[in-house]
Formats: sequence, structure tokens, C-alpha cells
Amino acid sequence: MKLHSTPSDRVPFAARVRMNVASKFELVAEAFGLAFAASGATVSVLLGKFIIGIVLAALAVGFLLRLKGRKARSARAELVRPTTFARFVAALVSACEVAVLVEATNLPIRFDQAAFHMGHWYLVLLAFFASYFLQLPLIARLFGKRGTRGAT
Repeated sequence: MKLHSTPSDRVPFAARVRMNVASKFELVAEAFGLAFAASGATVSVLLGKFIIGIVLAALAVGFLLRLKGRKARSARAELVRPTTFARFVAALVSACEVAVLVEATNLPIRFDQAAFHMGHWYLVLLAFFASYFLQLPLIARLFGKRGTRGAT
């Protein structure tokens, strides 16, 4: 048992305090870094799911409005029939919208992506057809009736 410490064993009080404070600060900084990293991932996942929920709710409202407006449109004497050009434009716009939606939500649709599932393609096709059929009447009215046959 040592009663007296040698000068090489002694660490000045200020140095010990500095080392303790530095180690505690590093521990707290690592804890905050881990908390921020985990919360950022959680927030991004929640926001992604929230945005998908908003888009799917908007599609559902669009379906309901289309079904409700079908009776009113059928009563009209003259319906605007979509031309081939209007159909092509509606398909192109729908494809672009679905591509942006897939990229915004990071939906894995390629075989080489980590969480790929073939069911994701069903969602993509559903979104494409929903967007196409919801936009087709609007685009047909936008371009009007062109090239009607037998009009007198």
C-alpha cells in the first residue's frame, strides 16, 4: 500500500477535470448524434407515408367525384369523345406523374433494389390507370373534337 504517490503518478486536478469533461462531452455528443440520426430517418419515413396517404386519398376522392359526375355527364346531349392525340397526351402525362410519384416515395420497382416486391408494380399500374382515366376527359375537352367523321 502506497501512502505517498510519486510525481509521475500525480495528474494535476485541472487536467483530470478537463479529461472528464471532454469524455462526458464526447458521450453526450454521440448520444445526440444517434438521436438526431434516428429521428431523421423516422421523420422521413413518416413524411413519406403521409405523402403517399395524401396522394391515395386524392385518388379516392377523384374516383368518387367521377362516379358522382357520371350521371350528370350522361344526361348531356353532346359528349366530347377523346381523340387519339388526347389519349396519347393523357397516357404521357399519367406516366410522368406516376414516375415522379414513384421517385418521390422511393418505391422499389427495379429488380436490383433491396426491398423489391412484384406487388409494387400493381400499385404503379393502378396509379397509372387511375390517373389516365381521371385526366382523359379533361384533356379531351382541352383539345376539343377534332376530325369527327360524318359531321354535316
